[in-house]
Amino acid sequence: MADHRSGPSAFTIASILGLGRTEPRSTISIPYRPWTVTADGSLDVMVEEENSPITTPVENCRRSLNWYIGRRPRTAFSSLQIEILESVFQVNSYPGIDLREELAEKLNLDEDRIQIWFQNRRAKLKRSHRESQFLMVKKVITGLQKHLDEN
Repeated sequence: MADHRSGPSAFTIASILGLGRTEPRSTISIPYRPWTVTADGSLDVMVEEENSPITTPVENCRRSLNWYIGRRPRTAFSSLQIEILESVFQVNSYPGIDLREELAEKLNLDEDRIQIWFQNRRAKLKRSHRESQFLMVKKVITGLQKHLDEN
């Protein structure tokens, strides 16, 4: 069995992103996150009042989110980023570090966020496969029960 990591990739990020095309792609935007965690661990939330953002600590929110302190903010992927990640996943569900770093640079994301996205996507595929197998077995059992009830 050949080692799939030894040779050059059969595709490039540029071809997946359509960088060789003449028509323009949508721009990738940085997700809006109206919260920050300060150095002392307190949660600050951006509140818009009269069209001007004001940073205000929200103590009762922080108390209810104690589990959140020390965690990084959830990454909000744009629809274009998801589209590109999905297209790469269709070709290679286990991208190596070089491909993940290239994706991270092109999509304006951290490489570790790309790695976690692929882990989560593989888990989603496995879960959906398991659910479809369960439904098939359930359908067969239901059919057998109907057949036995008729006889």
